[in-house]
Amino acid sequence: MQKIRWAILLIGVIVLLAAAIQNSENVPLKLFFYETQLPVSVLLLVTSTISFFLGALTMGRLLRKSSKANPKPAPEKPAGKPATAPTPTPTKTNPF
Repeated sequence: MQKIRWAILLIGVIVLLAAAIQNSENVPLKLFFYETQLPVSVLLLVTSTISFFLGALTMGRLLRKSSKANPKPAPEKPAGKPATAPTPTPTKTNPF
């Protein structure tokens, strides 16, 4: 399953880079009172990176909530022998 995730991620990065390289013309960017000209490739890379990190943060938060809601049960002890405390080892005293 882990290999499939890495393969999908790698394919996504390759497609994203290919689209970014092919789209190098400038487009206007207007954000509230800010206006500038940027290549489409830069906008594509920036928005993809921001969305990736927002998705990762959201998924991490959801996983943390689900692990707190469903804690793992403690492993049970085998029913054979009762647990005993370790016996202390005698120490030798040096008469000198």
